[in-house]
Amino acid sequence: MNREQIKKLSLICGGVALFVVVVTVIIILVTGDRGGEEPQEEPSRLIPEGMRLVDDIYDGEKIIPDFDIPEMRYDHKGFTAGEDGITRYKNAAVGIDVSEFQGEIDWYAVKAAGIDFAFIRAGYRGMTQGLLTEDSRFKANLRDAGSAEVKRGVYFFSQAVTESEAEAEADFVINMLEGEKLEYPIVFDWEPPVPSEDLPEDSLRAHGCTGETVTKCARAFCRRVKEAGYIPCVYFNKNQAYNFYDLEELRDYDFWYAEYNPLPSMAYSFRIWQYTDGGSLPGIETTVDLDICMEPY
Repeated sequence: MNREQIKKLSLICGGVALFVVVVTVIIILVTGDRGGEEPQEEPSRLIPEGMRLVDDIYDGEKIIPDFDIPEMRYDHKGFTAGEDGITRYKNAAVGIDVSEFQGEIDWYAVKAAGIDFAFIRAGYRGMTQGLLTEDSRFKANLRDAGSAEVKRGVYFFSQAVTESEAEAEADFVINMLEGEKLEYPIVFDWEPPVPSEDLPEDSLRAHGCTGETVTKCARAFCRRVKEAGYIPCVYFNKNQAYNFYDLEELRDYDFWYAEYNPLPSMAYSFRIWQYTDGGSLPGIETTVDLDICMEPY
């Protein structure tokens, strides 16, 4: 090999070496290599014990209590909203819930509009004095809904703060029924009292009541209802389901779930869904709550 050939070979080797160095630097920059250390994985999200991570269709990822109860398996594609404003689901029953605030109801018109069942408010416990009061339209609604062949359940607006008060509320409803048969449940409806100018916080007897206490009240109410031969049920919204009630303690009873959205999003199963408080129906002059019973009674 002569001198000229050696010179050309040296230039080629130098170019190859420079190319290797450049490529190596690029790889290091792209992969983030730091002196041969393994790339660091992103830390996984810490899930506290007794909790679980779910993908909520409205809220995205969220951590909720990991209750040992059935999960919601309803097919979101099965829900359809009709031109009449009523949402339907496959073979589910269509219903309403009413109280004295709806005034006098033409139950035959309600039935003709396609309503299968109704929850009728039996009464309520006062938020300040705690007195048990019958809904002024209870007996008329119960009688007239039955005459129109609308299946009936009842609910009681509770403000119980002890198990004995919850039992008294159940007895109050059972006594008002006077042996009347119901096709649908008797429902425990406890809702947190909201302070206002007319009702300051210190006047609301159930203000600050804990979820543990109300879970015990719900269980006591349902137990008494079941002993009387009726079907017990508990009403709640998503916030109460995840942040208030211990649903595992209530798993023996049916759930009536309230969420005013196009689709239900709770992770756990329920039997009845209240999907709006702004419904409109023939036979009722005011707005009315609309419901779906996913598994008709």
